[in-house]
Amino acid sequence: MPGRKEIRASSDIIHNFCDSKRLDKIGARYNPGMIYLDGNSLGLLTDEAEAAVLRTLAEWRELAIHGWTEGTHPWLFLAERTGAQLARLVGAEAASVIATGSITVNLHQLLATLYDGKRKVLIDEGAFPTDRYALQSHLALRGVPGALEAVAPDEAAVEAAFATGEFSCAVLPSVVYTTGRLLDIARLAASARAQGVVLLWDLAHSIGIVPHQLDAWGCDAAFWCGYKWLAAGPGSVGGLYLNRRHHEKTPGLQGWFGSRKEALFANDDTLQPADGAARLQLGTSHVLSLAPLEVTAKALADYGIERLRTESLALTSLLRAEAEKAGFTVATPREDSQRGGHLAILHPQAAALCRGLRRHEIIPDHRPPDLIRFAPHPLYTSPEDCRAAIARLAQLVAEGVHAEGGGLVP
Repeated sequence: MPGRKEIRASSDIIHNFCDSKRLDKIGARYNPGMIYLDGNSLGLLTDEAEAAVLRTLAEWRELAIHGWTEGTHPWLFLAERTGAQLARLVGAEAASVIATGSITVNLHQLLATLYDGKRKVLIDEGAFPTDRYALQSHLALRGVPGALEAVAPDEAAVEAAFATGEFSCAVLPSVVYTTGRLLDIARLAASARAQGVVLLWDLAHSIGIVPHQLDAWGCDAAFWCGYKWLAAGPGSVGGLYLNRRHHEKTPGLQGWFGSRKEALFANDDTLQPADGAARLQLGTSHVLSLAPLEVTAKALADYGIERLRTESLALTSLLRAEAEKAGFTVATPREDSQRGGHLAILHPQAAALCRGLRRHEIIPDHRPPDLIRFAPHPLYTSPEDCRAAIARLAQLVAEGVHAEGGGLVP
């Protein structure tokens, strides 16, 4: 990107929300002057991530095939090492987390492994398309294409559905990707267990910005991507969580990398599954994409997920206050306990306004039909950035820029 500059700072800086000066706590690379509020779609490149990719390329060049088992970071165990760092972010033992696949592939794997096919599957209304598509295709393959039913993403509505006894599986988001509403994971996990429902959590919009205690809450399983708050690069490797009570289940989909490491080259006719979540791996690890995920997950965990949450809530609270002062309607819940990492503003010309902001190097995103999502990141977004973004938005509305239209806003 022309004009890109490097910003370096120590990761132990304590953020002061009374200070209007930008305090970057990790090295981040982006256009000077840009206010980046789209980390819930694609996290920024960090110094650590770039160095990890370059190091892995050097290992490929210098070690070739020996990179799998030699050097300081053998690739053969990269998925497990990365899983251990991710486990720190989701409140789980390392054996229950593995870095693998994509969000869609991991959902298919969990459905194939945990869904019994006997009763209906519950999903939230307005679910992210990949979850809905995966479920529709999976249920069609299982011969029960009409088994999918949607419910409002609301705790009471979900619990009422569980109580009917019609469902044996559910797929729900930790954070509703449109409005930014954070569901009560602990409450719904307990309700699901009481009603005999296997509940799979989509953590795409919460991992790396919201604390979780998946083991303590007794969650069955969860899946996520690595390119949003985890900032591991476009299309990076995802991950999944499998509660210990499911560790001995035979993977519904089987692939050679789900084998015990010592059996990878045994050429057995039958899979010898690895222990824990590692058995749900399919193909060979994507080494170049895993390299940045390992270091960014570690950097976030070292910084402290509770600390990130506190600072994130402060930033989204500030955004709300500025937005409401300017006369905008906010779709995201006001209560901290019900808010994820981003704030959604309602406006009938949301797409045009989003394009207008981007022309001024303020980068939010748009979700149809009428939402602008602002995702401040505690590691590179300042209070001053938040104020400037809302002020520019109000100016665009006042100038009538919202009348412009057309084009895709990712």
